[in-house]
Amino acid sequence: MYKILLLLISVNVLQAQPVPKSQKDHFVIQSVIGENTEYQTPYYILRSDTEYPKILIDACIHGDEVAGAYACDTVMKYINVYEGSVGFVPKVNIQAFNLKVRGVGVDLNQVFPGDKKGAMYEDRLASDFMDFVHDFNPDYVINLHEAWTKFDENMYQRQKDKSFGQTFITNSEKFSDFLVRANLNTNKYITSPELKFHIQYFPYKPNHSMDNIIEKLKIPSYTVETLRTLPLEDRIKYQVLCILTFIEESGVKFTYEQ
Repeated sequence: MYKILLLLISVNVLQAQPVPKSQKDHFVIQSVIGENTEYQTPYYILRSDTEYPKILIDACIHGDEVAGAYACDTVMKYINVYEGSVGFVPKVNIQAFNLKVRGVGVDLNQVFPGDKKGAMYEDRLASDFMDFVHDFNPDYVINLHEAWTKFDENMYQRQKDKSFGQTFITNSEKFSDFLVRANLNTNKYITSPELKFHIQYFPYKPNHSMDNIIEKLKIPSYTVETLRTLPLEDRIKYQVLCILTFIEESGVKFTYEQ
């Protein structure tokens, strides 16, 4: 799996076995979303000589869900892409990330697809982010989030806006083969049954980023939710594992050296 040996050195902590360093086969395109705005945030495209397959990873739509941003930074440091492209937007809502809050004016994940002339910066950021995804045109978009409560079927049935931790979220009641494979391959490296990931159906919401990417851009998109009550180091490691698994399932060819 992605040409590294992954070891679970404790019940729920993922580490990568160090392997010899090698020269990177990809080049990096770096720019920003929302240039010269108060929400200007960097993105990075790791591209080989072959543009496709292509996948986009984004994090920090909610600024206080920080593990995804650190996981993106970790993967970018150690991955070597030799066929295809991987895009990263580690801090979509960079203002909220810097302030360590979920949102500044409003919840960014409640204003998609955005409004270029919106009064709040979140409206304009959502619009600019959608434009970036459209232009990048990946095969898949993976959104990294965190939840305070671990998935529990009974709780989910009582209150469907809770109980997300350790899940992969889809808005389709029919789970795609891509998502099922990603879930199975992620869980191979998690020994604790309590911390394995589950696929969770969540009904379409018109203002969420995932749903707009699917509906308006016709790009498959899924959300990763790690359990926020775990130590930050563990959450980052789970996010790294999920990122690598989804990249592999997308068909991008790479190695990972840490």
